[in-house]
Amino acid sequence: MELHEERAEHVGPEFELARQACREAVEASPALHYLAHYSNGVFDFGVDALGEPGHAPDALPGGTRREELKRLGRHLTFQAATVDRALQEVRTGRLIRTVLHTEEGALFCDSVVPTEHVVGLVLDHAGTGPLFGHPAVDEADRAVAALATRLRGQLSLGSLNPGGWESARDAVPLPVEQDVRAHVTAGEGPLTACLSAVRAQDLHLVAHVSGGEVRSMVDCLGDPSLAPFFRQVTVDARRRFYHGFVQELGALATKLNRAVRPVVGGLLARLVLDVEMGAIYYYRLRAGEYLVGVTIDQARVRAADDRMSALAEELTPLGP
Repeated sequence: MELHEERAEHVGPEFELARQACREAVEASPALHYLAHYSNGVFDFGVDALGEPGHAPDALPGGTRREELKRLGRHLTFQAATVDRALQEVRTGRLIRTVLHTEEGALFCDSVVPTEHVVGLVLDHAGTGPLFGHPAVDEADRAVAALATRLRGQLSLGSLNPGGWESARDAVPLPVEQDVRAHVTAGEGPLTACLSAVRAQDLHLVAHVSGGEVRSMVDCLGDPSLAPFFRQVTVDARRRFYHGFVQELGALATKLNRAVRPVVGGLLARLVLDVEMGAIYYYRLRAGEYLVGVTIDQARVRAADDRMSALAEELTPLGP
């Protein structure tokens, strides 16, 4: 399929290498239907394989899917900046990758530098089963992450390892000498399932929220093997932060769902907030009920997501 390119009027030769990299990313990844570049929340250029005609000179502004995607990209980069500021309190680094996975597609927003983002889209992924590990979503996710890393390279900056793709296979097991009993902050709801999922090797905190209340929240943040991750913040401080953030995450997911659903389709079922040191995961179970997971180790982002997906499946036999 022939690719369609669009650029804003302000884009000059300084964007040429970035434009070339974006085009090559779409060409190399059949799963990636749309890719756009934003600076300070402003659309710079986009490349897509949507197969739709270009914008007619006499067409009304804002009426095409590309225009909807441009607006959605602006909204997403703004929301990413807002969430990034909120997460600074817990000292896990910048928000470098956001995944919005719906029933009909997925949207990715990866940071190059704090004011520069790339937004990618995969549509119409078919099939049931676990949300984590879907081939088309994974391919597009990996492509956007690789692009962000390539664009950082153009600025002589190293990789932030978005998604943990670069270290997933080579992650060395943590020196867990003994099993430490998980800390229980809230002990109702599916406590047994949450306790079984959390472990020092990858998934460090799990919470279950229903009706706006944190029913279960367990963690192994106090495990001695995780001590190096607490040089700037205490275990108790992180627990307090996550308890509040877990409760607020439902409102953020609802807001993002309203923005994404008209363009991508389907309900928001999985949300990943990937920071420099780990990630936060949201998995929708049913209306008003969801799971949240946390890992604080970037090398374990993939493994922790896998465990969250399995837990969501266990608690919703028909799928999240």
